[in-house]
Amino acid sequence: MNWEQLIAISRLLAEPPAQSEARGRPQQARLRRAISTAYYAMFHALAESNSNTFIGSTHDLKNSVEWVRTYRALDHGTARNQMSSSEISQFPDRICDFAGTFVDLQRQRHDADYNPQATFTRSDTFSAIGRVEDAIKGLIEGSARERRALAAMTLFTTRR
Repeated sequence: MNWEQLIAISRLLAEPPAQSEARGRPQQARLRRAISTAYYAMFHALAESNSNTFIGSTHDLKNSVEWVRTYRALDHGTARNQMSSSEISQFPDRICDFAGTFVDLQRQRHDADYNPQATFTRSDTFSAIGRVEDAIKGLIEGSARERRALAAMTLFTTRR
């Protein structure tokens, strides 16, 4: 999954369609899908970063069983719990920003997908999409060591 394409789709969904709602209230279904898709951009960016960090990022490696297995190992709940923990504060700001945005967007995605009473505004939706894009760019700009530490944190839990 290409996170940049998912961001572009989120923006398209948040835009008013041609005529039906140009002057009226936005269609909630479109804004809900935009929020959900923005979250999945983050999720897939993290899964790709984890795989690239642990397995490698060449074309041949991205087609390997190991790369795909690592990509698929990312779990929504584990990632949220780990990035909500106090351990995340040991990371640089850009990784903390990614973690905070991930947790917040996952919460918004749950509302968008499952809460029939949730409503979203176009401006809040565009704001969330912008935050997601900035957070992903911060993750990508992180050092290999930072991304490796985040990958280990989000893929593996510590036994107590």
